[in-house]
Amino acid sequence: MGLERFVTDLETLYQGNPWYGNSMCDALDKVPLEHWNRKPNGVSNSIAALVFHMIDWRGFVIEKIKGNALFDIPLNSPMDWRVDNEVRNNAERIEALRALEATQTELCALLKQKKEDWLEAKTAGKPYNNAYMLAGMLQHDAYHLGQINLINSILTRTRDE
Repeated sequence: MGLERFVTDLETLYQGNPWYGNSMCDALDKVPLEHWNRKPNGVSNSIAALVFHMIDWRGFVIEKIKGNALFDIPLNSPMDWRVDNEVRNNAERIEALRALEATQTELCALLKQKKEDWLEAKTAGKPYNNAYMLAGMLQHDAYHLGQINLINSILTRTRDE
């Protein structure tokens, strides 16, 4: 897969029409404020926690695209899952959505500056290449988007019963 395809897939996942369902923007637009911090029984993360987690890992990818070999996010650390991950009001919800949008804008802009051979180069400070990192980020976003949709669906069903 080439750089143009990665950008297209990133844009589709974020605000397009992915074949598997709704985009991030569509899904998050449908989540009422009262669902952002709730966790249905058996669910370990809230929608807010998942959104911040995606923002932070997109930030990881941005740092790697910029060549920052020292930047890392230790798994299961506060950099991976924020301690303060609540959205308490609509202003904070909008702020979180803007932060997600900022990562989207920066990712696409940075990738459009790269040449195709950059994909096969090693990711800064990592043992894998950039194509592997980008594919992983897309999978990561789609995985957590599914969780967001499921949590919202459970909370909506519970509220309506």
